[in-house]
Amino acid sequence: MATCVLIVDDEPAVRALATDILSDAGFETIAAADANQALHLLEKDANNVDVLFTDIRMPGAMSGLDLARVAKRNWPRLRVIVTSGYFVGDFPSAEFLRKPWSASELVSRVAQAAA
Repeated sequence: MATCVLIVDDEPAVRALATDILSDAGFETIAAADANQALHLLEKDANNVDVLFTDIRMPGAMSGLDLARVAKRNWPRLRVIVTSGYFVGDFPSAEFLRKPWSASELVSRVAQAAA
């Protein structure tokens, strides 16, 4: 069974690009436009999601970091990769991938997280 990645980004073009790259690399993908939609998808099907790949800065009450914290608390086996072009910091429960990322960087980081 292929690794399933939940991609969360409020920018439709970025979300579509990540989905295309990861799908072409053999990963199963599902996508969400914000943290609330992502949590809904996880609550419905968390057992089938292996990696959460989320932007940090998103509109709404929950940031990507908030989403990552809730996801790790509720689904501890879930691997998390956060991404941003603006934010740099230490993420004890998540990997960090700086934007703009290349296709090879994204695939490599997801493959490492899924291993």
